[in-house]
Formats: sequence, C-alpha cells, structure tokens
Amino acid sequence: MNIKQFIFYNLIVLVMLVVSRFLSLPFDEATSDLGNLLWFPIGAAILSYLLFGFKVFPGVLLGYIIAEMIIEGGVLDITQREVLKRTASALAPVISIGIMRMFTLSNFFDDEKINPGHIVFLIFLSAIISTLLKALLIDNQLPDLDSYITTYLIGDMIGGMIFIYMGIKVFTTFFAKKKLI
Repeated sequence: MNIKQFIFYNLIVLVMLVVSRFLSLPFDEATSDLGNLLWFPIGAAILSYLLFGFKVFPGVLLGYIIAEMIIEGGVLDITQREVLKRTASALAPVISIGIMRMFTLSNFFDDEKINPGHIVFLIFLSAIISTLLKALLIDNQLPDLDSYITTYLIGDMIGGMIFIYMGIKVFTTFFAKKKLI
C-alpha cells in the first residue's frame, strides 16, 4: 500500500468516526458516570477495521479525539481521562479481532458473503473489552460501577450493531471485493 492510499483510508475513517460521534450526541448522558444509550463510534471503529484493516488505527484514534475536542470546545477542554477512554475505545476492536483470531473465529467473510455471526460476536466482544478497559483502568473510582458497566455495555452493543448494519448496507460491494481481515 502506498502513502496516498494510507492517508486516504485514514481520512475516510477519521470522518466516519467524527460523524458517528455526532450521531451519538443526542444520546449523551449528563455525566460521564453513565454510558450513552447508543454509542455509534464503536461500530464505526469496527467497520473501519473490517473495511481497511489495522492500518487505519491512527484514523480511528484521531477521529475519536478530534470529535471530543470539537464537542468539548477545544484542545484545552479535553481531559487526559477522555484521551485514555478514546484510546481504549480505539484499541478494543483490535484486541477483540486478535482474540477471535486465536480461536479461529475471525472469518468475517464466507464465500464472498458477510458472516453476520462473527461480526455480531466481534461487536459484543469489542463492547465488553472497551467497557472493562474503561471501568477497571480509567474510571475505577466511580461510586456506582455496576450502572457504569451496564450502560456502557448496552450503548456499545446496540450502537455498534446499528452502525455496522447501516455501514454494511452502504459498503456492500466493497465488502464483497475486499477481504482485509
């Protein structure tokens, strides 16, 4: 892959992440102690890795961080905690795909058709890993950790499924031709 293609893919992913974050904005909770009811960015991150492979990690991470900077009002308004949470969100699908590869569950395409069972499992595993990374490593001092974990899991799972379903409908021909994972 050449540098132009690398930059192009990462820009597509960055835009996809920013747009997905803004689509989730109406579902934001008043405090960060609870997760969003629908968190589309995890679906955008998973779809990015399925479309383009792991080489788009920089676009995924920058998309998360740029969206938060825009929402929060600037670079100075984004906290270190938010950067860590977005990094965990960007890494969760990569870790999930790695785990699925270890157990030979990463066949996302069967005979030129999308394997929905493996993709749904990837969404659930990514949501679990993302939530646990945030809950146990970043936000572990919260008074109501059970509600935090529950809302983050549900928002990630539902938002991820909705976004990937919409993305598959949009990128069907691309999926049929490319098998990047």
